[in-house]
Amino acid sequence: MRAIIVVILVGFLLGTLGQNCELNVSESLMKRLSNSTQSGEPCKKLWNTVVNNFRNTRLNLTTCHELAIAASATEPSALECQKKLDSMKREMQTDYNYYITALQRRIEQTKSDAKQYQQDKTTLMRQWEILGRGLKSYHRNLIFLNIGAGSSKQAIKYFHRYLEGQPPGQLLDDLVVSVYRDPALENERLEHLLDFARKLAGSSLKLSLYHQIYSAMLNRPKQCDSYLAMILALDVGPIAFATQNNVEGRRLYLNVFNPSLAHLKRAVETGNYDEIVTFATKYPNHFEEIENRLSTFDTNSWNGIDFNRFVTYPNRLPLSKQRLEAFRMLLLQINQRNKSDFTDRLVKVAKELEQCEIFVTSGKNDPVDLEMLRTVKGLFAKLDPNKDYEYYLKEAKKQ
Repeated sequence: MRAIIVVILVGFLLGTLGQNCELNVSESLMKRLSNSTQSGEPCKKLWNTVVNNFRNTRLNLTTCHELAIAASATEPSALECQKKLDSMKREMQTDYNYYITALQRRIEQTKSDAKQYQQDKTTLMRQWEILGRGLKSYHRNLIFLNIGAGSSKQAIKYFHRYLEGQPPGQLLDDLVVSVYRDPALENERLEHLLDFARKLAGSSLKLSLYHQIYSAMLNRPKQCDSYLAMILALDVGPIAFATQNNVEGRRLYLNVFNPSLAHLKRAVETGNYDEIVTFATKYPNHFEEIENRLSTFDTNSWNGIDFNRFVTYPNRLPLSKQRLEAFRMLLLQINQRNKSDFTDRLVKVAKELEQCEIFVTSGKNDPVDLEMLRTVKGLFAKLDPNKDYEYYLKEAKKQ
């Protein structure tokens, strides 16, 4: 039955397409199909043979159709195909023209945008330069304002922002000049500038500023003859002696230090302790570097000193360790220079040391200070081991 249906189907296809195409179908196939009911071949084998031949027939039909197109260009189907082809070409040309025009417009717009970008860039760069100059001026003003207010850490921050890694140039001169614009504030502003200088990075930069400060101080004798000059000298010292060949730094140090030390020693020797107390209060670390030199005298000065006044000097100092160190130096000089007439002076020192002990023990009771107090008391018995601090204190209380 399947073979009959296939025969009918093939016949239909042949009848439909046979008008325009020559088909190659074997005679044996047709006989076998027409005699399929009498054939002795199995149905499955016959069916496979039909399918294979049908595929070959379809291939022949496709080839035939292509040849027909090539051979019949004037037929209606070929003309319609040509019209469609021409229409597609026109559409493609239209699309091509459209995209070329759009692309050209984009290129022209890009050129215009690029030109505008360059103009905007130039304008922006000019504005940035103006802003940069304004910001630089702003940072410069903040340096001066913060130094004047004593905010040296903030001043350092704006100092680095202002320089941006460049040399300071005129800025150091201007900083020194600003100190002396108001004579009533010049000492305070000099202290602020010195504090600022300590926080600068780089020894050469510090030394440059110190040189300019010293040059300005030379025109102001009152500052040269003050503890401020000693502060400057002691700040220069670490730089001057950091290396063996810093001749310039050492010269500056000595030029400032020696006159300042002489001035402060005269103040102690003559009993003018107010400046020394201010120095010791505001700059205890600086004071500690030279405190023993201030209270140590040569023999002539020692013999001519007003001892009744000088014995009160230690208790004028603000810190316990400063007072105890001053008493220690005082007793060492008595033991060295008053070996035959020491009793009266030791009695006076014992009375003052009692006041110092009250000051020490009423404070933090620092173990270091308490140990120093015991050391100082032990010096009373150096000249006469039979008479200690307690002995001289009792003698003082009898008076």
